Amino acid sequence: MSKILFDTNVLLDFFLQRNPQPEKIEKLFGLIDNKTIEGYITLSILQIFAYYLTSAKGVEVTKGILEMVIFKFQLLEGNRKTVLNALKSEHQDIEDAIQYFIALEHEMDAIVTLDKDFLKMSSPNLPIYNPINLLEEFESF
Repeated sequence: MSKILFDTNVLLDFFLQRNPQPEKIEKLFGLIDNKTIEGYITLSILQIFAYYLTSAKGVEVTKGILEMVIFKFQLLEGNRKTVLNALKSEHQDIEDAIQYFIALEHEMDAIVTLDKDFLKMSSPNLPIYNPINLLEEFESF
């Protein structure tokens, strides 16, 4: 089973139905349901997601969705070393760098995001995909 870190924008696209290709996002989340991939998020991803979701859906709906998310996804933690590695890296987006180094530390197989700048951080050690490219990777097996 592949271990994939989901960025905030992928969660928002799914739960706010804001992606122009909703069937692709639904298929990606289906890979978690059928145990093809194991989905991960960090606490900061969850917090950012909660903030935007509350603005769009209100507190009560957000609480229900967050409960579902924490049962569907594993939570990853970072530490001082992770943050220092991110700060010492060449990456300009500190928040993305922290997510990247948390994923690297926890030996994720990949990250999935819609953030074009985050996608540029992809490396042989930790590939970063947009949802469509990640689906294509799984369909090629």
